[in-house]
Amino acid sequence: MADKTNKLTVGLVRAELVDVADIIKDGAAALPVDGLGTFYTQPSFPRAPSWIQDFFGSRLGAGPQLITSSAKGLLLVPLTAGEETRIFAVLFGHGRHLLKDGALEDRFGLKVVLNSVDPDSLRSIDKTALGSVPKQSREQISREGGASSFGIDVEQDLVNAVTGKSRIERFGRTISGRDTFAASAKFDAGDVKDFLADVLSQYRSLTYQDRFDWIDQIKDVRPSHQIAKLNDELIARLQRGELDHIWMAPPEIVDWADVKGFRYCRKRSDLHTDLDPAQLLVSLGEDGIDFERLKSADILLVSATSDTTLTSWSAYRCIYAEIVQDGTLFILNAGKWFAIAKDFTELVNNDFVSMPESDIVLPDYAHGNEALYNKAATSALAGSHCLDADVIVHGGGQSRIEFCDLLTADKRLVHVKRYSGSAQLSHLFAQGVVSAELFVTDAEFRRKLNEKLPDHHKLNNCEDRPNPEEFEVVYAIITDSANALNIPFFSKVTLRNAGRRLRGYGYRVSKKKVTSNKAKAS
Repeated sequence: MADKTNKLTVGLVRAELVDVADIIKDGAAALPVDGLGTFYTQPSFPRAPSWIQDFFGSRLGAGPQLITSSAKGLLLVPLTAGEETRIFAVLFGHGRHLLKDGALEDRFGLKVVLNSVDPDSLRSIDKTALGSVPKQSREQISREGGASSFGIDVEQDLVNAVTGKSRIERFGRTISGRDTFAASAKFDAGDVKDFLADVLSQYRSLTYQDRFDWIDQIKDVRPSHQIAKLNDELIARLQRGELDHIWMAPPEIVDWADVKGFRYCRKRSDLHTDLDPAQLLVSLGEDGIDFERLKSADILLVSATSDTTLTSWSAYRCIYAEIVQDGTLFILNAGKWFAIAKDFTELVNNDFVSMPESDIVLPDYAHGNEALYNKAATSALAGSHCLDADVIVHGGGQSRIEFCDLLTADKRLVHVKRYSGSAQLSHLFAQGVVSAELFVTDAEFRRKLNEKLPDHHKLNNCEDRPNPEEFEVVYAIITDSANALNIPFFSKVTLRNAGRRLRGYGYRVSKKKVTSNKAKAS
């Protein structure tokens, strides 16, 4: 064992890569290390930090003699375990930049850590909350805790990295893992192979499935060849006009009250109220579509108040697509591809199919906006009352809560949304959960609601808790598709969670497809 503690960052080369030319970038110098492997490096040149000149200019005169340098070192170590030989990359300084893109196993370090920590001794987690707008965050806690301490949504959060207390003595006290594995312990070139053998053993272990089995439900796709294959399939489907599992939506949250519409590709093109892949193809004209055109074509958001372009995005970032390859569901969301575990895909899809279809009779959508539709639907349903945009100011921060869009005579809380992306559907499902929970748990909320209701809907006593079993929460989704109701996978996940919470209170929960006249015309 070494006398000094060293901090090393270790990656595992992909199993199919055995030729150094496929692993190390051109131009790196190689130095064999007897009994260990090969060390690669590139010259680094001392220089003054750029900020000295960029910020201070000549004000410092001769100034302090500050020098910086970006040293790069990488040790490739072949290791035989059983009948298999794997290659490790031990990184020094900026050694990661010597590796070719996609050379390392994805999430290698993450699995090593999850197999090597006490599940209740985590300190930090990096995660991406998936939806119409993926949100990356790092959460740290002041003392060790379990995954539940970080508020992880196991069905919608992609965990990218974990730091925690090691239960493997050789790894030292604190370990971190993403694609690479980082540890500080007493080892050096003399015994690093023993250390790597333990790391490989922990990577192959399935211990993490006892407490972290959800970690494999969603993975981001990073190998460039796999991304290229998925992009090729997307383009092929667009070229063939196969759009059943391709949607479009803004890749970030927008203020829909100030949205006049969207334009494809040009500032003076026709204005459209929704984003539609079929209309995108029409706008591209006779030249058709390829990947470069999809990335370079602009989607313009036009303001309702100023009639100017508020912002624009690449059409590729506005595409939400679901593609099955080799039995695995891959999802393109805001410009990134994700792979969904097969059993999780089946669970979510089955849950969506099994959610009852409401028998409420709603008119087709042939209106300029949801507000006009909700008024028309209220008129078509005897004894119903429209609460669309009639918000209740309630709770901390004076939250503005919409109880529902339509309240029917037979106690159905109908929430209506025209499909325009996962973010908008998530808002719809969340609205249903929040209002329904407050309705059964908060007497003050019921008093404020009662003030907005006509006499035939008013509660007799706002202090009495209503019986949720008498009510049905209906999610009505307006769609341009003539096929059976289908929504993006992550929207199904959100609906699944909302349904579970509502049923926990005793509500009946259902979905309802509202067909637009546009779908009937097609």
